[in-house]
Amino acid sequence: MRRRVLFQTGFSLVELLLAMLLGVVVIAGIIQLFVGNSRASALVGGQARLQENARYAFEFISRGARRAGYFGCAPRPGNIVNGLNGEWSQLPEFDVTRAVDGNDGKPGAAWSPPLAGLPGGSPGNVNHDPRGAIDINAIVAETDVLVFRHIQQPGQKLVQPLQPTGDPVITAPGGEPGFDVGDIVMLADCEQGAVFRVTEVVAAAGSATLRRAGGSGRFENASSLNSPQGLIPATLSLLDRPYGQETTVGAVQSTYFFIAPSRHLDNGGNNPLALWQKVGGAGPVEVVQGIEDLQVLYGIDATLDDGVANPNQYVTFDAVPRGVGEIVSIRVELRVNSVDSVTQEGERLARTFSKTILLRNANPEV
Repeated sequence: MRRRVLFQTGFSLVELLLAMLLGVVVIAGIIQLFVGNSRASALVGGQARLQENARYAFEFISRGARRAGYFGCAPRPGNIVNGLNGEWSQLPEFDVTRAVDGNDGKPGAAWSPPLAGLPGGSPGNVNHDPRGAIDINAIVAETDVLVFRHIQQPGQKLVQPLQPTGDPVITAPGGEPGFDVGDIVMLADCEQGAVFRVTEVVAAAGSATLRRAGGSGRFENASSLNSPQGLIPATLSLLDRPYGQETTVGAVQSTYFFIAPSRHLDNGGNNPLALWQKVGGAGPVEVVQGIEDLQVLYGIDATLDDGVANPNQYVTFDAVPRGVGEIVSIRVELRVNSVDSVTQEGERLARTFSKTILLRNANPEV
């Protein structure tokens, strides 16, 4: 019987080298595909974040613009009593005669008007609550600052008519008047208004009395001499008549928007720029990362006598006339980036967005 002989053979060196080469090619292709997908994913994510940042930033600004100028049934600014010792220019948070305000960033580190007028911007011009100060040195050069003023909602109503030198008695549903000692408050009907500081809240069943004792500081209530009783609160009425029960009472609030470095780091370990917001007496809060520039143009109604609040031209804030009721809209331009570096060159994506916002509480009356 013939025995079969089995021969075992392996791969030759050439075959091994070819197999290794093919493996390297395949692995390199997979790596290249993975890197390409990662870059594409980073770009798509960066574009999505960029657009999301713009949307959120415009939403915050639009929300402030919708409230701007709401002072109840708004009276003419000339009929509003400043019941505090300071002039309106010394009360940057509470100047209710200007529903919209701003600071136009000029080339270099300059603004018109100067940032010293912001709360905390200078030693003599601080907010009544020191926690609400803005660090003006952190605001990015050549960017604008935007300010809206209004009264906090929901407001309260008077329980009984208010005499010009009296203390308001307001509704307090559930025993909560909604005001604290130290609040700067505005009361207004359709013909007149007044701003004063609450020095005491006396609660009762379903109502509360807001006391307004006089003081000496610029944020304190002014007093007038009424012999022989001595000092009494200054009048709340330029028209020398009482306020009716339809009068709205609410705390005055200003909302500030500005650009400053973020408190958080990007993927390169740097602090990107961000949109900051300050509301009322609270301190500034970072609201949206990746906002590197804010530019604002103000829509002016040059035909106030037609009774229609339509913008005829858009100008920078330092070109806004100083009369009453001219600003009826704003045009906001934001330079927005993706926060993190997402391009092959290690750079952020950036794009400029703009939006025109009508001020629904604009009053074209002089």
